[in-house]
Amino acid sequence: MRASDDAKRKRSPPPPPTLPPSPPSPSVDGSTDPNSPQRKRNKWARLLLRELYDLGFNDAAAALEREACVQLRSSVMKKLQNLVASRQWDEALQLVMKTGDEREQLQMKSTLAAREAALLLLQRKFIDFLLLKQLPEALRTFQEEILPLCEPSEAEVKQLAELLLCRDADEMKQRTSMPWQDDELQLKLEELVSPEEIIPEGALRRIVQDVELQTPPPMMMGQVAGDCVEVLTSHKNDVWELAFSPDGEMLASASSDGSVVLWEIKWKEEAVGFSLTMELKTETLHVLQSLEGPADCLAWSPDSRFLLSSGSRSSTIQLWDRTSGLCEKRFQHPGGVVTKMQWLSCGDQFVSGSADKSLVLWNANENSIAYQWSGRRVLDVVVHPHDSKVFVLISGYEIRVYDVAHKSDELFIEADNVMSCLTISPSGKFLLVNFVKQEQLTCIEIATGSVVAKYHGIREQRYVLRPCFIGAHSELVASGSEDGKIYVWQRDNGKLAAELDGHSSVVNVVIRHPVHASVMASASDDKTVLWKQNNGHGVASLRKDSTAMQATYDTWQRAYSVEHFNKLCRGERRMQNNAVGRLCLRSLRLFKQLPNSPVTWLYLMILGSLAAVYGLLFDGWVRALLELRDYIIKSAGEYSFGAFIIWTMWCVGFGMLATCCGYYISPASDGSGIPTMRGLFAGVFQNPGDTLSFRTLVARSIGTVLSSASALSVGRSGPFTHIMAIIGYLMGKISIFQRVNYGQQNYNFIRAAVACGVTASFGSPLGGVLFGIEVTAKYYEIKCLWEGIICSSFCILVFNIITFTKSEVLFERTKFTGFDMDEEIFAFVLLGIITGIGAGLYCKMALVLRRIQARLLERFRLTKPSIQRRIFHVVSICLTTALISFPFGIMRIPDRVMINELFRDQTLSFPQWTQFSDSKHVTLVIYIVLKLFISILPCGAPLSCGVFGPLFTMGAAVGRYYGETLMELWSPHQSPATYAVVGAACFAASATQTVSTAVIFFELTGQLSHMVPVMVACIAAYFVSGIITPSIYDILASWAGMNSVCYDFNEHVLSQKAAKDYMATVPVIFTRDTTYEEAIQALNTFKKEEYFPVCDNAENKLLMGCLRRYDLEVGIARFLAVHRSGKEESKNAQVSTKIQNLISQVLDIDKKKSATVDNVSLLNFQPKETPTTSSMLELGPPFDEYEFTSIPVESYPPQVGEDVNLYRVHKLASISSWTQVYVVKFGKLQGVIHLDSSLTKLRKEDVPIRFS
Repeated sequence: MRASDDAKRKRSPPPPPTLPPSPPSPSVDGSTDPNSPQRKRNKWARLLLRELYDLGFNDAAAALEREACVQLRSSVMKKLQNLVASRQWDEALQLVMKTGDEREQLQMKSTLAAREAALLLLQRKFIDFLLLKQLPEALRTFQEEILPLCEPSEAEVKQLAELLLCRDADEMKQRTSMPWQDDELQLKLEELVSPEEIIPEGALRRIVQDVELQTPPPMMMGQVAGDCVEVLTSHKNDVWELAFSPDGEMLASASSDGSVVLWEIKWKEEAVGFSLTMELKTETLHVLQSLEGPADCLAWSPDSRFLLSSGSRSSTIQLWDRTSGLCEKRFQHPGGVVTKMQWLSCGDQFVSGSADKSLVLWNANENSIAYQWSGRRVLDVVVHPHDSKVFVLISGYEIRVYDVAHKSDELFIEADNVMSCLTISPSGKFLLVNFVKQEQLTCIEIATGSVVAKYHGIREQRYVLRPCFIGAHSELVASGSEDGKIYVWQRDNGKLAAELDGHSSVVNVVIRHPVHASVMASASDDKTVLWKQNNGHGVASLRKDSTAMQATYDTWQRAYSVEHFNKLCRGERRMQNNAVGRLCLRSLRLFKQLPNSPVTWLYLMILGSLAAVYGLLFDGWVRALLELRDYIIKSAGEYSFGAFIIWTMWCVGFGMLATCCGYYISPASDGSGIPTMRGLFAGVFQNPGDTLSFRTLVARSIGTVLSSASALSVGRSGPFTHIMAIIGYLMGKISIFQRVNYGQQNYNFIRAAVACGVTASFGSPLGGVLFGIEVTAKYYEIKCLWEGIICSSFCILVFNIITFTKSEVLFERTKFTGFDMDEEIFAFVLLGIITGIGAGLYCKMALVLRRIQARLLERFRLTKPSIQRRIFHVVSICLTTALISFPFGIMRIPDRVMINELFRDQTLSFPQWTQFSDSKHVTLVIYIVLKLFISILPCGAPLSCGVFGPLFTMGAAVGRYYGETLMELWSPHQSPATYAVVGAACFAASATQTVSTAVIFFELTGQLSHMVPVMVACIAAYFVSGIITPSIYDILASWAGMNSVCYDFNEHVLSQKAAKDYMATVPVIFTRDTTYEEAIQALNTFKKEEYFPVCDNAENKLLMGCLRRYDLEVGIARFLAVHRSGKEESKNAQVSTKIQNLISQVLDIDKKKSATVDNVSLLNFQPKETPTTSSMLELGPPFDEYEFTSIPVESYPPQVGEDVNLYRVHKLASISSWTQVYVVKFGKLQGVIHLDSSLTKLRKEDVPIRFS
């Protein structure tokens, strides 16, 4: 920890006292209990001793050291300083690294501190050798000690290397930033050792300064944080009134169910550390239930012996004995329903008011009426604490003062707005008035009748909310609100001091404890009475709520501030003001919990309808842009030079705009959506919020429209699948539909959205569902299949309802001749083989083109991601496509129009077929070759584009040419159009290596009679293509760095390999003692690690859980943001840019709020409210409950034994949606298998049989 400014002025350490041998240090005294009186005494003595040395009072410090029998430094620390002074670096290193005698081991703050201390010592040893001109010894120290033992960073290695080039000591001193003088090195080492060895410089001074900062002035109290001490939940209905007994030992609470509960309060003072805190305990003493209706009036006698109670529907006042809990007397109010009662300070009389225009003075002992005022409707009554005056709220518009002694009354205040209740301060100087419709409180000075301040912010429209004065001098005003919050203001200026979140419904009343000004109680319609305490500094802010729902990972992930986290934990919802709205919300929540919930059906219906509408709009936008392009080209001349320039500029311009969407809006929108979805379901993306964000939706939508409207040969089924997944994810975050934000449950919704996206592209519900499963899922829950089918069915239904959808389907309905099983089946098999070879050639050419593009980018020095690389890549493929497609009119025809032309059971009719030759077959061959080439160009390009549409088109062209050739050589029963349809299905199935494409064919054409030839041909194409190359989606996924989702190995190959042969060493292990500083260093050092195991300790390595990298980064960012005042500036450089961005997000949301923690040991000599990065990680369950700053722990990460084969390893990873699996032996961590690295290693050793 850094020293304060005053301490920095004294750069030399305090001199060691010249005394006889000192007694043992506190760390080795007879007491082992850190909280024992002797240990506490020694701690304070050492603090004073250090401060005396820091201030220069060496003689006084020496006297204190003799008298208190304590040492500033431990014997091991003294030995270390002597070794450093005498240049005995090896012996000093043994003390730091704990490799010597166990009795002489130096206690360091952490393992990172030990590493830093060892590096400092070895650096000085290295410098000493250089100063002595002993270069070989210096190099040996660097290579054999510094590098293996300390693992220095690149910057540290560079700095040490630069010292080798220095000519003298002065130049070394200028170039290095490490401690040069002995006293600087001593100070640096003191910062790294444990406080048990030596008290840090300026420790006592910092404690005193922090205490002064944490003690607020009287006018500012209420702006500090505290703890929720107790939540009382015995009531079965709304709690309407609270009352403390004057002695502070009892609390009475009244409920709308007619019950009055007496709570016994026990205060216990207990020494904790060096401070006194109070522990509040409550016990239910009596439950009083004899009222006719709701209870809402309570009043304690001045001696705290009796309690008066009544209700809003009762004219009876009951007198209860506190000790026995029995009703001693009943008072029948002469007018009617009682509105309020209050005891007078004499103790034997009380007053009561009623709504029938009467105020009654009662003799409690005689059960008789002493006096009665009539004629005015009484709404509220408060009694002055020091005289006989009674303030009465009359009819809501005036306040009158009744003098009980003289039996007189006078007008005090008359208002134009309705007043609801009154509260008088304990001193009797101020009166608090609540204006119900104005949603404001007004404080009035009683002596002068002047307004002190007005307080705004509460919501009060329907209920009477009772405020109170709080604080030792009534310097604060607190009130509940209908929004479930408690608002606290400064009394004299009306400024809002705090907003307390404790209840989930209307807060009816807030009262102050009569003895302890730091405690208050509040009651709400959520059936709870909430106690609050803040350790003696004003009003508390809520930190924990024992009635709250247990926090989950979903709660932690959704929270964006401490207050929001608390709200989510309490399950707060924004309720409608009217009863109908509340009934609807409660009904929806009930339906949501049912099996096959109606809410789930509603979600699927809406999602399917949105997919249909969005798909039609999408096609309409693309069609409008293409018609605009064709109109401009025709205006300039079909094949003129001007048309060529327009065609080229159109293609390049739209391509550049499409790639800019990915660069400036969201990089996750690039490429085909299928590999992205496959990676999402496989667990590649730890934070789906980036891949499925609204920004990605905008970028993907705009980019896909632009790329589809250009001349590029791209599809849009993959991008549209991603678009629908984003829409499904965002819909799933709506509270009505929400399951969880992360994990398999919500992924089922996203899988349904993927199926719906495929359906919206093809118009095939069952085929779309199967295709979505086949290309995106490594593991799929069959029980959730119905969700995808229902969603896709509603998508098709909406398509058919909208009138113009008939012309928007992918295929026109075909009416081919029925197929009879004969020799023509071999023709279809041959077609499958040909298309399989063609699809394999397509994938191989894509790999070759990728290598060529990489070499070109390397030649132009564009190897790193940048906007220049994007533009170069996209412009090159756009120019090439434009040059190829413009001269050939047949290449300008959109894919959808071309497919319908090829599927039409008649002669090819487009005039472009005879542009260069009378033979349509020649043009068809040219089209196939050119289409193959320009369809490969966009593969892997940094823009939103798909591949399925061009594959379909090429397959249709190949099948049509095959059918036309058969018609000339042999007269088959089937028309060439039939072979075009089968060719399209086979080519797409073989390139994507899916068989569900055949199902899509059956649904679109309705030709179930061709099931056998289509299935046989698709199987043949699948087989041939699988031998030659992986699927195009595997290739695209590998280009995106997602090798773990590329399953191009069969079960036999994987089952021959054992886990222990392919596991890697775990680079870093976390324990419960790992600090934030160590975690930050691990993130910076191991940037490719996505998971970090948690073990019991570094030696035993018993696997207890695992941390996701994303969760760890978010947890650290939240910790640093919440405790930013305790974050050391010197540690900022170690925090990555990503964590700094996460910190900024938290601070932007919650700029003016902060939270505190109470678990930092005093031995760290840090203020209790300011933890630093040296604090241990706040791990979530199973180690501790979730907090906003917790780091979630996966308590059972995927793990296997070391002899398990790789097939089972990969199967387990698929089920768990993880990209790695831990290898254990009897529960102890042995290594880890990364799916990426294991598959890469397999490819090098066991290459499947493929044609090259």
